[in-house]
Amino acid sequence: MGCFQQFFSRQKLKANFGTMGMPLRITFNDVDYNFKVVNTEPITKKTTKIPIIINGETIELIKDTKGWISSTAKQGIESDLIQAIGRAIELRFRL
Repeated sequence: MGCFQQFFSRQKLKANFGTMGMPLRITFNDVDYNFKVVNTEPITKKTTKIPIIINGETIELIKDTKGWISSTAKQGIESDLIQAIGRAIELRFRL
């Protein structure tokens, strides 16, 4: 494996992006939402809690048996939107 490939390996990028506040975007019900993943630990398949910032508010996504839920109810943020954000994070980080 070359120096370039070693430095930019998928696992290393995954760990680095997972800890630096990665901005993401999702379109839900024809509305664009920007949110930022602000976890302090790398996101792995074992991750069950992911803090995000959306609309200037911090929300903690929690994975349960039915999918993703938020730790607290926030006005203007539907549970379906929380599910969609959780799925987008799963796709991005290949969970």
